[in-house]
Amino acid sequence: MTIWFADTSALIKRYVREPGSDWLRHEIGRNEVVIAQITPIELSAALGRRFQQGIISRFAFYQARRMFLLHLNAGKYSLFNLNQRIINESMRLTFHRGLRAYDALQLATALVARETFRQRDLVFLTADVALEAVARTESFVTANPLTRE
Repeated sequence: MTIWFADTSALIKRYVREPGSDWLRHEIGRNEVVIAQITPIELSAALGRRFQQGIISRFAFYQARRMFLLHLNAGKYSLFNLNQRIINESMRLTFHRGLRAYDALQLATALVARETFRQRDLVFLTADVALEAVARTESFVTANPLTRE
């Protein structure tokens, strides 16, 4: 079984139907999924934005939020906690790779997680093309739901 490090741009596709959702929903159960400690905050914000912009209904918003929290509390995701090493890596990524703060935190968390799971493969899963390109420069194998359907 492969370990996926899923950033928010990819993971939200499990909860909101949009391009890439079918592939992600089909594949997610086949892999162990690790997420950053900030992902629940980012995912909640992304759902809220979609609701406020009229992209999803109130019902879809509450249903998606409820499902995500159920999955999170049921241990469907391994939560990787923020620490000083991740903060240092995040700063390096913002300085040297030009990433935005949350993208840097996501990728830095994946870098530290990759060292933790060194006996197994870790794939960086993102639907953000720019972040995917930087992840590749950091020697990640990547998967993008937008290019899989």
